Amino acid sequence: MFSSQIPLKPLGQFCHRLATATNAGLQDRKIWADEAQRGSPAQRQAAAAIRDQLAVGTTLTDALGTSGGYYPTLFRQMAEVGELSGRLGEIYLRLAQHYDRLLVARRDFQGRLFWPMFQLIVALATIGALIWIMGILPINNTPGGKQFDMLGWGLVGTSGLIKYLNILILIAIGVFLSHKALRHGYGWARSLQRLVTDLPLVGGPLKTLALSRFTWALQLVLDTPMDLRKALPLALQATGNHFYTQHSTEIVLRIQQGQTLTQSLAATGAFPREFLDNLAVGEDSGRLVETMERQAVEYEERAGSAIAILAQFAGYAIWLLVAAFIITMIFRIFSSYVDTLNSLM
Repeated sequence: MFSSQIPLKPLGQFCHRLATATNAGLQDRKIWADEAQRGSPAQRQAAAAIRDQLAVGTTLTDALGTSGGYYPTLFRQMAEVGELSGRLGEIYLRLAQHYDRLLVARRDFQGRLFWPMFQLIVALATIGALIWIMGILPINNTPGGKQFDMLGWGLVGTSGLIKYLNILILIAIGVFLSHKALRHGYGWARSLQRLVTDLPLVGGPLKTLALSRFTWALQLVLDTPMDLRKALPLALQATGNHFYTQHSTEIVLRIQQGQTLTQSLAATGAFPREFLDNLAVGEDSGRLVETMERQAVEYEERAGSAIAILAQFAGYAIWLLVAAFIITMIFRIFSSYVDTLNSLM
């Protein structure tokens, strides 16, 4: 879970350099030796390890296999396809374009969440300030005076603020670990990932994003001499969603039994009818790669709308959380004011 992996932006730039150098005719050992002099210390260290492996005659596929989790699985497996097919430069370029699109999508999503997140931070900071201020009020410094707790959380003054900050840190760590678990499909996160994908509001956009990556990866691997039984699990893994990857074994088994690609995917019940119809047309016409290329372009356009929907949903969730904080404080302040009036009377 805590393994270091090359960030998305440097990864895209890295793939562009590999594509340029490979298409220029440079040998792998020279390319990776040059990469060992570029980028962050982690990038240089990882590239130097690959360089050393290539220097003793190890294949690029085997060398990447010893890199741990620094290079993504999709990158390592597609590099293997490129090495076996002699189309490594083209594979690098397609990977670079893929990671560039992912980076743009991530920035778009983060940009749409900026204002709601800013409001949440301001709300949390306001609560922290109230906790600290309540500790310096005269009523709390009077011997025998009743402690004034506006929020009713039992958090007052500097000690209360420290406890509040510790709670926020624990929540942030929990969110971070849950996010990592969902991305990598660890244990219980797989069931949660499938559950979230089935939700009415967010399930559709999540499936659209997954199918966008699947169609891109499928048309890429179908355009190589890779065996379909190996290509399909790789394309499914590119979705990053256990809702689809869980069907890998079943699909490969059906392919082995002689079923068509359309029949194998349809049997899982995870793919939309429109996608399966287009896939069937591609199989029947013998133009499956071209069909998947068109599907990849179409789903890439849909992915933009899916990101906007997910960002809007996340923004509404954050706004509801902020509103809950504000309403809670208003009721607590009003309740404290009424209690104070009753005491004075």
